[in-house]
Amino acid sequence: MERVEKSTTNNQYEVLSSTVKGIFSQRDYFSKDIASENNTGYKILRRGDIVLSPQNLWMGNINHNDKFDVGIVSPSYKIFTVSEEFDCYYIAFLLKTRKALYSYMSVSEQGASVVRRNLNLEAFYELTYKIPHIAEQRRIGQMLSKLKDKIEIEQTYLDMLRAQKQYLLLNLFI
Repeated sequence: MERVEKSTTNNQYEVLSSTVKGIFSQRDYFSKDIASENNTGYKILRRGDIVLSPQNLWMGNINHNDKFDVGIVSPSYKIFTVSEEFDCYYIAFLLKTRKALYSYMSVSEQGASVVRRNLNLEAFYELTYKIPHIAEQRRIGQMLSKLKDKIEIEQTYLDMLRAQKQYLLLNLFI
């Protein structure tokens, strides 16, 4: 179900950006503030919500907010709450599958530029997916969530090894 809750004061919450790679603090992601000076009227994103960019959905810019308790995003984004009859982690992974990405492409129309495509909301709302019973959703969601956490840990370890390698190579010929 789409939810439209807007900020009532400037800088009411941290400004967030939804990207193909996830949701980030805008200040951290861009190393500066790029939002409007006055962000009153930005949409409020809460933990557990799904957020998508109608212009960039075709590239996979749809995310489940599992990082931030609350933040604000551009008014152009769409925000959805996940009904309690569904497991939010299962839905989060479902929304990033190849089938889902292909579906987003098919319901997006080329706009003024090649990079930006406009989401046909009527066609988007008609998309359907087979979803198992809630117990199966939870089992799959937990497994995929643990796998995602493991991948993040291994990526951090790999980054540390690369930094160590770089340090050792720089100091090899001293």
